[in-house]
Amino acid sequence: MAENKAIFITGTGRSGTNIFKGVLSNHSRVATLPFEYRFTVDPRGIFDFYNTFPSIWTPYWADAKIKDLESFLLSLAERSADDNLNFGDNSKTTPAPYSGWELNKWIPDYERFVNELISSLIEFKYHSRWPGTAHGIENNQMYFSKNMSQKDLISPLSIFLNSCFSSICASGNKDFLVEDNTHNILFAKSINEIIPGGKLAHIIRDPRDVIASLMTQRWAPKDLEACTTWYLEVIHKWFEQRSLIPDSFYTEIRFEDLVNKTSNTLEAFAAWSGIDTQKSMLEVDLSKSNIGRHKSQFTRREKSNLDSRLASILEEYSYI
Repeated sequence: MAENKAIFITGTGRSGTNIFKGVLSNHSRVATLPFEYRFTVDPRGIFDFYNTFPSIWTPYWADAKIKDLESFLLSLAERSADDNLNFGDNSKTTPAPYSGWELNKWIPDYERFVNELISSLIEFKYHSRWPGTAHGIENNQMYFSKNMSQKDLISPLSIFLNSCFSSICASGNKDFLVEDNTHNILFAKSINEIIPGGKLAHIIRDPRDVIASLMTQRWAPKDLEACTTWYLEVIHKWFEQRSLIPDSFYTEIRFEDLVNKTSNTLEAFAAWSGIDTQKSMLEVDLSKSNIGRHKSQFTRREKSNLDSRLASILEEYSYI
């Protein structure tokens, strides 16, 4: 797969990215996964490593960081035995991390790509231990890596990501990969640097509807004030990232336009992305979009407070 055929759909969470991915997945040349693979945006993942590994260097720091990346990436390859533990839908106990992730199933040769990435980051291995070595390891091997800058990391990380993307596309005989990891917007600069030929599509939705939806999710605050603060931090971080990337790298799409002006929105997206509009994309049912849900979900006082706290965002995206 050519580097310029990866499209990163992104948003604040609950902004309509999954719905837009569903529309694009009806395209005959587009490959998607039915879930977010998370190994780029989550702690211990690719963007974490890219941004933190160059910040400090000691032989032990390098060993620990590379092994942590390796452990995280390989933990997503197969279903863990811990996944069989059933805590119940209403339990307050969290299940095993990434329960059910099986990237070997969805990305052919995934483990090989991980092993090749780790090998490319290591100068050599040697048998040794230091006070921070994990307990109980026999003949512990240390990973030695030189002091690398972000520029040094671009090539190995780009090769890894493009290998994964190409594998997904090749398995389905597709030309474009469209993925929708939540909070890609928070790593827009990293994506542009590691996958310079990629493109990022930010799905914008009325922030009051976003917050109304976020409050129903297990991974977001349930309190209105806290959830609004959560949202504002995410969107302000996007504004910071947006200032660091070229205009040609990203586009912003209003969710309400996708629902109410579907054909025109997809034509504009096609001109930007190279993914032409096909009839099958227009056949997706968008009637259950919950546009305006905040009007019935919040009290008059809550709506007034929201309008006040979100005033600059509402104006930025013409929701007032």
